[in-house]
Amino acid sequence: MKIKILIVTCLTCNLFFSSCVTLLGKKQTIYVDSYPQGATVYAGDKYIGTTPCAYKSKKAASTLTFEKNGYQSRTIETSLKMRGAIWWNIPFTFLAGVLVDAPYWFKYADIRYNTKLAAIPQPKTYTPKPSVISPTAPSEMRATHSTLTRIAISNSNTEMKAKAIYKKYKSAVFMIYTSDNVSVSQGSGFFVSSDGIGISNYHVFKGTFKGKEVVKLSNGTTYRIKEVLAYSEKYDYILFKIDGSGFNYIPVTQRGYEIGDEVYAIGSPRGMENTLSNGLISQSHGEHYIQISVPIDHGSSGGALINCYGEVIGITSGGRDDSGANLNFARDIRAIFEQK
Repeated sequence: MKIKILIVTCLTCNLFFSSCVTLLGKKQTIYVDSYPQGATVYAGDKYIGTTPCAYKSKKAASTLTFEKNGYQSRTIETSLKMRGAIWWNIPFTFLAGVLVDAPYWFKYADIRYNTKLAAIPQPKTYTPKPSVISPTAPSEMRATHSTLTRIAISNSNTEMKAKAIYKKYKSAVFMIYTSDNVSVSQGSGFFVSSDGIGISNYHVFKGTFKGKEVVKLSNGTTYRIKEVLAYSEKYDYILFKIDGSGFNYIPVTQRGYEIGDEVYAIGSPRGMENTLSNGLISQSHGEHYIQISVPIDHGSSGGALINCYGEVIGITSGGRDDSGANLNFARDIRAIFEQK
């Protein structure tokens, strides 16, 4: 009987002392470093310090995030590690001690993390190229008579529904991408002849560079602008030519308009290609300026404003972001023909 008691007592003591790791190692030490040093470190959402640094925790964070000015932030996932000292339990308590200590050694072992941070790429230098519209050029270049005669004109008496207008003319409207060699901007435009004469806003091209403009049709085909035919900063339009023929186009109206007329716009607001919207002519202002209730957003500039006869009456130019009064504007396309 005494022998049995002695054996039980010994086993109990062995299990107790073999699990000293459990009793003494209740926090893990995590060492963190980076290259270059001086990065701010967060364990999850908690601020830890600046590399090189160390901290103690009862629980291992699932992620470590490194941040340093001039470098891309980096987040790494942490994993639990076990120190080899646990195996010293084997000679004394065999598997029992290991089984007791293992969960805690996995949880509380010291861990080291070192990561390399990548520098934020610096903007590429570039050699300025000639502007589409030269800064020294006059603010206006009128279209020649031969150019104007190539523009399709309409005086239809047949009214069209919105669906019919969109179906007939959606492929005549295109997206325009321009660049100043630093960033890319997007606008809209449309054809007014089958041989590739297009119209957009002057401000879509202002300050951009030759060879950087791209006309993207609704079928995905892209073209470069071959020639600028006319423009006006005052009336905010530009007339240009691309190579090719057989393009779908929208004829230009010969009639006027009245407040209350229903109108339709096709453009690409914020890159939403060939979006159809409708509204009314709200007011007419001087200098060929039309106020409309049709929503006009960034990217719609240069799109087509069409009347109920399927004729272009204006070039959508923008809206007021700071107003809740639905203030949007277009340029009267007749300015191309009537300006002096």
